[in-house]
Amino acid sequence: MFERRARGSELLDAPDSDPRLTEEGYRFMALVNRIGGGIRTVRKFLAAELAHWPKDRPVRVLDIGVGGGDIPLAIVRWARAQGYQLEFTCVDHNANALEVTQRAIDNSGLDSIQLVEADIFAYDPIYDFDYATGSMVFHHFTEDEIHRLIGHLSDFVRKALLINDLHRNLPNYLVCSILALPLDREIRHDALLSIRRGFKPAELRATLREHDPAAVVTRSWFSRVAGVVRFDREGGE
Repeated sequence: MFERRARGSELLDAPDSDPRLTEEGYRFMALVNRIGGGIRTVRKFLAAELAHWPKDRPVRVLDIGVGGGDIPLAIVRWARAQGYQLEFTCVDHNANALEVTQRAIDNSGLDSIQLVEADIFAYDPIYDFDYATGSMVFHHFTEDEIHRLIGHLSDFVRKALLINDLHRNLPNYLVCSILALPLDREIRHDALLSIRRGFKPAELRATLREHDPAAVVTRSWFSRVAGVVRFDREGGE
């Protein structure tokens, strides 16, 4: 069951999915990100990257697959507390996700998160980004799509890409099964399929090193796999 990445479509990704269920699903994702290390993984990555970053220079971050926007909102708050001028551009093809995120942004009072409805594979920004992050989104892609996307991102991401995704194993599956018990069937289906479509560190490392021979992949917290592809050194694309 966990030897290879599962295939199949997540129900709430469909453009005609119930907006109420979509919003409930993103609330569950926010819970998983908070207790399962999703926010911590992005914060740790950016804290290391920005340790010597001039605080009067804006940091442009591309976020791929915004979900409900909980990670960009949390990271912008953290960055402000640290004195960084961090600007997020969040790209998602799902109008329901963008609507949920826009409401969260409006309620937050933050003004440094921009939403873009677009297919990330065809996205052509008007300026380059310093970093890109993808949280619980790369497991939606096939191996070929991951390679294609990294190649596309290398055209306009200057420094590095962080892949912040789910570790495919039995303990995570069992924990998710328990947490998702009170939720609707569609949300339980998607949550458990997401873990089965997640990654083992060794296989993600092998994929990323086709683009960056020194790519680093680690276990992050207890439920995450974190992979970094650098575009700013020899050997990166």
